[in-house]
Amino acid sequence: MQIFDYASAKIVNSKVDIDFPERFDTENPALVLSPPFVDIHTHVRLNDQEDYDSLNRAALVGGFGACVIQPNTKPPIENLGVLENHIRLSKGKEVKFLHTVSLFGDIEDLDELENFKDNITGWSTDGIRYTSEDLVRAFSRKKNVLVFDHSQIHEIPGDFYIGTSLPNALRTYSNEAIAICRTVLTGLEFGFNKFHIQHVSTVQSLEMIEFLRRKAQITCEVTPHHVFFLPEDIRNTNQKINPPISKDRDALVKAVRDGVITCFATDHAPHPEKGDSFEQAPYGSSHIEVAFSVYLTVFQDVELVLRNLTVNPLRVLDKTYEMLDLHFPDDAVLIDTSAEYVVESRKFLSKGKNCAFEGQRLKGRILGVRRNGRWVYWNGEFLN
Repeated sequence: MQIFDYASAKIVNSKVDIDFPERFDTENPALVLSPPFVDIHTHVRLNDQEDYDSLNRAALVGGFGACVIQPNTKPPIENLGVLENHIRLSKGKEVKFLHTVSLFGDIEDLDELENFKDNITGWSTDGIRYTSEDLVRAFSRKKNVLVFDHSQIHEIPGDFYIGTSLPNALRTYSNEAIAICRTVLTGLEFGFNKFHIQHVSTVQSLEMIEFLRRKAQITCEVTPHHVFFLPEDIRNTNQKINPPISKDRDALVKAVRDGVITCFATDHAPHPEKGDSFEQAPYGSSHIEVAFSVYLTVFQDVELVLRNLTVNPLRVLDKTYEMLDLHFPDDAVLIDTSAEYVVESRKFLSKGKNCAFEGQRLKGRILGVRRNGRWVYWNGEFLN
């Protein structure tokens, strides 16, 4: 067994003094013990759909110890009452849930929310159809903290990128890059200087981010579907994603290896059955339970994957594991990097079975999850 040392962000040959639920070959080099993963882009639904209980269990199965919830809930996280309700519902779980607040809501200064400062990571535009006017109004009223940006020009239609043989394939590849530029430059005019660009999907966006880094602090993420699929792979509505699956997959993979893309996220977006209509189906895929395996299958480099699921997202959030009440090795994930399996979403603990990776053979499996000094999940089962 090897250890992922988050201080050096490297896999090392070391030993830890912990017990395991069963005897097995701890000398197996395919086994890696890591701190829990951090997902900086997660969706919860409530209202008899994905709640914090089901999301907690699904996230644990996927190896995640902390998740940053985006504000596009019903109702959206845009005022103090809704925020308080989400913090109340998410407390006391094995997973540490952090929250973003809608940039377009009533709350204007996150620093004034003294009781919730440990739970809030910044503003977010995710899930909101906003215009340039909305951005100007919001930035003129809000206090400067990190902004998570779902970069999209909503005035331009299209569910899929142009060039795909799917309904409403009208979205231009330039859409996202233009939106990134609009958000960052508008924010800079009002004193904002720290931006995190969500689910980057095009070459133009990567080029825009590199240009804008001369002017502001900009981090960005990639999501599992954008490094796994090409547009011709789209077979059903579970692969209707926003932003759409892109022809620029290989460029995104290279940008991760080159360090242009800052970290991995899941964009876990659970829904009930999405149906067969591409026009009517909601965007999103439920896959927090298999995200690690998707990344390992694509990159074939466990150290790179772990770095982008642990230390790198923490740097984006300007937090440490200790600030999230996660203390390795009392809190840890045991990974079998040699295991392979076929995705069967009917077995998910998430209430969302709308998985874009249904039927895909993936590499790497979460064998066990340790929380507060005890194993809570082991070899496919939760432990009492």
